Amino acid sequence: MNSDLKQLIRLQSIDLSIQELRTRIDRFPGISKALDEKLKAAQSGVDGAKEKAKSNSGNRKKFEVEISTLEGKISKYRDQMMAVKTNEEYRALQHEIEHAQQAIRKVDDEILNLMIDAETGQADLKTAESVLKDDQQKVHTERKQLEEENKRDLSALDSYLKERKEIAATLSSDLVSTYDRVRKHRGGIGVGPARNEVCEICKVRIRPQVFQNIRKNDQIIACDACQRILYDPENLDHPFEVA
Repeated sequence: MNSDLKQLIRLQSIDLSIQELRTRIDRFPGISKALDEKLKAAQSGVDGAKEKAKSNSGNRKKFEVEISTLEGKISKYRDQMMAVKTNEEYRALQHEIEHAQQAIRKVDDEILNLMIDAETGQADLKTAESVLKDDQQKVHTERKQLEEENKRDLSALDSYLKERKEIAATLSSDLVSTYDRVRKHRGGIGVGPARNEVCEICKVRIRPQVFQNIRKNDQIIACDACQRILYDPENLDHPFEVA
């Protein structure tokens, strides 16, 4: 088998692996950020529930102060009733007491509603805290796996880049340039298999005599249609596994 062709086949395999690794490596920051956002959203749920509970408690205290103030007025009005001298003054104070009592009942209703909301809020807080804890565990596991995979990918990328450089050094610069140019403009594929008189990548038929030469795998032959360098995958004396 032509040694340059053999090296080009391996080079193509390496470049596809490099392309796949770089795609995964490029996705790493985005996936990591998504994990951060997941935790941020869960924490926001807890913070929101706590803030709601705090607001509820604050409003209840305000209403309790309001009730205390109204009860103080009622007590004052009743004291004043003991000293009035006319029925008109007595009725006026009685009216003020009734008005304050109505206000207390209204505030009591507000407090009751807040207490009901507080119970719901406590349940919401427990749920939010449970979600946060669960997400923290999941994110920790996912991040650890992600970082380990990224570390392996970076290591593999370094190895492939080193091997690519070594292989490229054994080939002529013109041949490497041709391969790289075709690969760049043909979806990352510069070397491809040919079977049954057809280029398996672009699916264009190959002239019978040219195909017979390709089957020998003893020279560099490009597809007339896509310009990819072709070889017969069934006639490799030392097949390379795709990495």
